[in-house]
Amino acid sequence: MNGSRFAWKKLQKVLVWTGIGACCIFLCLFLWKENADKHIYEVPDYQKADLEELLNKKELSEEDYRFLFMQTGLSESALQKLLGDGKEEQIYCIQNRLFAETTPVCEKNSIISWEEWNEREEDWITFADLEDGDILITPCSHSFGWRNGHAALIVDAEKGETLESVVLGMKSSVQSVEKWEMYPCVMVFRLKGVSEEIRSEIARNAKENLCDIDYGLETGLLFPAYGEEVTKKTHCAHLVWYAYRSYGYDLDGDGGRIVTPKDLAESPLLEIVQVVGVNPVELWE
Repeated sequence: MNGSRFAWKKLQKVLVWTGIGACCIFLCLFLWKENADKHIYEVPDYQKADLEELLNKKELSEEDYRFLFMQTGLSESALQKLLGDGKEEQIYCIQNRLFAETTPVCEKNSIISWEEWNEREEDWITFADLEDGDILITPCSHSFGWRNGHAALIVDAEKGETLESVVLGMKSSVQSVEKWEMYPCVMVFRLKGVSEEIRSEIARNAKENLCDIDYGLETGLLFPAYGEEVTKKTHCAHLVWYAYRSYGYDLDGDGGRIVTPKDLAESPLLEIVQVVGVNPVELWE
């Protein structure tokens, strides 16, 4: 009888301390989440300029392109394409969005992660002409206090389709680029010095072979990130990296075991096409 009473008291202590430990962990995670970096969205700290005279020039200099990048977030190649297609109005629209102040909302998108969105349609992003194989990256995603970001691959620019490994518990799938228009901060990257045909082939191959793959944060840590067979698990940045790694392009900027959206953004193999919600001054080289 005494033995049973002793065991029960011991069990009570274990339960109490387990409860206290769980509460401490929950509190720490809550405080970590509440202290996540809130300053992810930036507008230029300089004046918006009138671009009409510059856009009407017959030939633009390197300094002109630099100025236009600061005013629009558009690269030289993106500007040339829009100007060549007579889409000056789209450039003005993109400029207005770069300088616009917005108030994003933060919403939970899984049991461990949150994302920021712009609810009002007038605050949504206007993209320059996207191409198959383009890479979209945003810092507007965080797991508690870790701002891990999110990445996607454009697999059909004409249809506005991306390939993404979205969140824990979901398999990789084809998504719509429309949701990317709602992020307050996005960067668009493109593989340097590679033809549109090859980039389209990479995108097409990814769409055919990298859909319906389980989400796995441990990819690259507990098992190799790349092998002869198609990967069995993936996550957002790994999916994009894997698509290009299959063609010999290693987009991991730091060469670590786990590739992140930040690693992709820092890859020397990629060039910027467009940025929104990021200070262009910090990105010009």
